[in-house]
Amino acid sequence: MLGKFSKAWDNHKILTKWTQRLFQHLDRGYVLNQGSCESLTSCGMRKFRDVAFQSTHSRVRTGVLDMINKERAGDQVDRDELKNCIEVFEVMGLCSGPSAKKDLKSVDKMLKMTPELDVYTRDFEEFFLQSTAEYYRLQGAEWREANSVPEYLKKIEKVLEAERNRVSWYLNNSSDKKLQFTCVQTLLSEPQEELVARSGSGLYALLSEDKEEDLHRMYTLFQLDGMAEGVKPMTVVFEQFVVDRGEELLTARRADIKRLMSEKKKETTSDPTMMIGMLALHQRVHHIVMDVLENHIEFQKAMKVAFQKFMNNVAGKIPNVELLVAYCDQVLKGHEGTKRLDEAQMEQCLESAMRLFSYLADKDVFAEQYRDSLAKRLLNKKCTSMETEKVMISRMKQLQGPPFTSKIEGMIKDHQINKENEKEFQEHLKSTNHPISKGSFEPTIQVLTLGFWPTQPVRTVNLPPQLLDTQTTFETYYADKHSNKKKISWQYLLGDAEIHAKFSKNTYRVGVTTLQAVALAYLDNQTTHLSLQAIAQRMGVDEEVTKRVLHSLSCGKYKVVSRILGKGSDNKRIGPDDSFIGNRKFTSKSKRFTISMSSLDNVSQPTRAKVVEERSYLIDACVVRTMKARKRMTHNDLVSEVATQLQTFQAKPLDIKRRIENLIERDYLERSEQDGQPKGYNYLA
Repeated sequence: MLGKFSKAWDNHKILTKWTQRLFQHLDRGYVLNQGSCESLTSCGMRKFRDVAFQSTHSRVRTGVLDMINKERAGDQVDRDELKNCIEVFEVMGLCSGPSAKKDLKSVDKMLKMTPELDVYTRDFEEFFLQSTAEYYRLQGAEWREANSVPEYLKKIEKVLEAERNRVSWYLNNSSDKKLQFTCVQTLLSEPQEELVARSGSGLYALLSEDKEEDLHRMYTLFQLDGMAEGVKPMTVVFEQFVVDRGEELLTARRADIKRLMSEKKKETTSDPTMMIGMLALHQRVHHIVMDVLENHIEFQKAMKVAFQKFMNNVAGKIPNVELLVAYCDQVLKGHEGTKRLDEAQMEQCLESAMRLFSYLADKDVFAEQYRDSLAKRLLNKKCTSMETEKVMISRMKQLQGPPFTSKIEGMIKDHQINKENEKEFQEHLKSTNHPISKGSFEPTIQVLTLGFWPTQPVRTVNLPPQLLDTQTTFETYYADKHSNKKKISWQYLLGDAEIHAKFSKNTYRVGVTTLQAVALAYLDNQTTHLSLQAIAQRMGVDEEVTKRVLHSLSCGKYKVVSRILGKGSDNKRIGPDDSFIGNRKFTSKSKRFTISMSSLDNVSQPTRAKVVEERSYLIDACVVRTMKARKRMTHNDLVSEVATQLQTFQAKPLDIKRRIENLIERDYLERSEQDGQPKGYNYLA
C-alpha cells in the first residue's frame, strides 16, 4: 500500500512539474491577472488530494505509523518511502489558503517555504503523537520492570535522541518539540514518582552510593519540557536523605553520651567528632548541589531546610550551637581533634564552619559563646594566628552585619591596644625607678572595655604584698594617665601566672591561675600545715572557692601541695578539716607544666541569661521601629513582621506578645479597639 502510494506521489509530482513548465506562460499571465485563479501547481496538488489522498489517507497514515513503530522496535524500514508518504500530508495544506494563489515553480520549492500545516497537523501529527504515547507507554513499562532506574534512564536518553533523528529523517521540523514533549511525558513524567522512590536504584540509592553520573542524568532528564512536576519530587527525597544523614550523626552523639554516662563521665564540648561529621556531610551535599545538580535553586532550598532541621536539634544537654563554637575554638587554637592545622587549613575549616553557622536559628547564642571562647584565647595567649581570628570575624560580619560583631571587634582592638599599654607601663616603671622593674616579678596587666568583654562575677581577693603593690602602682598610673575619668575593677578569675618554683633542688616553670598563684604564695615558706579555713581567710575568698583551688594543687596530676586528710574527707574530695602545706618533695619529669583548674562559674547559664536579656531589647526595638513607621497594625501583622525582621534568632510569638504588653505598660503603644476592625495597636509618639 505505502509503496504504491509513494510511487503515485512521485509520478504526480513529475507530471505537475512538467505541466507547469510547459504552460508557465499561463501562470505568469492569465493566472496573475485573475485574482481567484489557482496556479497550475496548486491545481495539480488539489487534484491529487481530491482523487487520491482523501480516499486513502487513513490507510496511508495507519501504514506509516506501523512502519515507524517497527523501526522503533529495531526493524529495517524504507525511510525514503516514509518521507514521501508523510510529505503528502504536508503538501496537502497548500491546496487551500494564501499559498494556493502563489506561483510555485515546484513542489520542492513549496516545501522549502512555510506551507500551511493544518492537514499535516490534523490528519497525521495528532495521530502520530497519540501512537507514540501508546507505544512508549507499553514499552516503558517493560523497560522499568526489566531494568534499574539508571539503566532505564539511559534507554530514555537513547529514545529521545532517536526521536530527534526521526524528525530529521522524515518528519516536519515543527513536530520536533511536540514529539520530545510526548516522549518525556510518557516515559518520564507519568512514572516519575515510581522512578524517584524505587527502592534499591531510585534517587535515595543514587545519593547513598554517590552515583553522580546517574544522578546528573536524572536531574537533566527531569528538567525537560513535559515534566509536570520538574525536579520537585527529587528535592523531597534529597531533603530526606540529608536529614537522615544528619540524624545518624546525632544518634552517634547520643550513643557516645550514653557511654560516657555509663562510665560516670559528663558530656563535654571537647570532642569535635559530630561537628567534623557535620562538616564532612555539608561538604558532600554542597558538592552534589553545586557540581552534580548545577546549583539549582530548589536543591539549595532543600539543603538549607535539611541542615536547619538537625543543626537546631540536640543530641544531649549541650546544643549544637555550643558544639560549633567549641569546634571553632579548637581550630583557632591550631588543631582539629588530634590533627594539627596550618593557617591555610584553619581558614578552610572555619569557612566550612561558617556554612553550618548560617543554618543556626540562635545565632545570637553563637555570638555570646564565641565571645566567651575568644576572651579565653586572648587572655590565655592561645590564639595561633591573629590574622585568622580577623578572617573569622570578617566572615561573621559579612553574613550578619556590623552590629553582630561589634563587641568581638572591640575585644580584638583592646587586645592590640594592650600591647602598646604594656610597653608604656613598663617604661613608666623604669623611668620612676620602681622596685618592680628591678625584681624577678614581671607583671602583665590587660585593660578590658566593660561593654566588649564577657562579664564575670567580681570577686575580692587578698593579694600577697608583691601582687598588691603592683596592683596599687598600676591603679595610680592608670588614674593619672586618664585624669581619673576612667575607673578599673579587677577580674582575678581571668588572670594567670607562670611561677618559677623550686622543689627538691629542681626548678620548675608552673602555669597557674591567679587564685592558684595566690594560694601558693600564702603556702610558700610555711613550716606548719594551714587549715582550709585559715587559707580561705588569708585569700579573702569563701571556702568553696578555696576547696577548688586547693583540690587542683593537691589532688591533680601535679601535687605541688601536700594535704593531711581530716575527718570525713577522702582522696578525691577536700574536707573541712583538711590541712595543707607546700610539697617540698614534689618531683616531675616535666620541667614545665600547667596545673588545670575547674571553672568556678557555669559559663553557659550566664551566657544564656545574657542572650535572653539581649533578645528582649531587640524585640522591643523592632516593635517600636515597626509601629513608628506603620502607626497602626493588627496583632497578627505586627507579630509576623517582627518575627521576619529579627535575623539573629527565631522569636516565638508568645515572647513577642509579652514584649508588646511590656511596651504598652511603658506607654510606647496602646491597644486599638475600633469597631469592625481586628484587634490591633496604635503607636504613641
